Amino acid sequence: MGTGSSAWEIASVFVGGLATLAIFSFLIKENGFYRFFEHLFIGIAAGLGPMLVVRDFLWPNIVEPMLGFSVRTYPDGTPVVPYQPLYLLYLIPMGFGCLYYFIYSKRHAWLAKIVIGFTLGTSGALAIRGFFSEAIPQVASSFKPLIVFEDGAFSIFASFNNLLFVLTLLLVLNYFLFTFGREGSAQGKIAPLGRPLLMVCFGAFFGSTVMARLALLVERVQFIVRDWVAAVGTIVGFG
Repeated sequence: MGTGSSAWEIASVFVGGLATLAIFSFLIKENGFYRFFEHLFIGIAAGLGPMLVVRDFLWPNIVEPMLGFSVRTYPDGTPVVPYQPLYLLYLIPMGFGCLYYFIYSKRHAWLAKIVIGFTLGTSGALAIRGFFSEAIPQVASSFKPLIVFEDGAFSIFASFNNLLFVLTLLLVLNYFLFTFGREGSAQGKIAPLGRPLLMVCFGAFFGSTVMARLALLVERVQFIVRDWVAAVGTIVGFG
């Protein structure tokens, strides 16, 4: 930290260091120090989420246009862009969403089921669309040429790479093919070859995950050693 750091910056770094040490203390055993900062983080996240939704989405995109607060005027009072009454249509989905709160009423709980069913149907449709938008390009990109020419010349490396990719794809798909009986068939004898290929893939995923976690750990350790120790030294010096 710089020598000209403000008291707020020093306090923020100090509290951030305490929170980091509290989370790391779980490696020894679960304790009250860890549980306090765990609940503090959950509470802050629960309060920050709705605030960000209101500040970054509801207010600028819905409330301001609907109430006309976003209308800018010239010095003579003439609006730059006229108010659009169609923004009042936002009241329809807002009212429909408020039906959620009828779940607390025993008599009118059926109204909440309407909006819950609509939400589940919409979420399911979006999930199906997202699956196909992700799966179809992957299927299309799996069709690779086994003989590749680059600049008019045969490329051994690219051809071998595509051949290895297609072979791996077929072996893995064959490993999960249970439609036909495997006993004594060629498909059953080849199927175990897909297992080590899957293990290689899972190992690569696990390795990348470990590297990402270690990067976060290194950043936190650097924060403790450099910034937090400097903040503690500044506070002790003030004392």
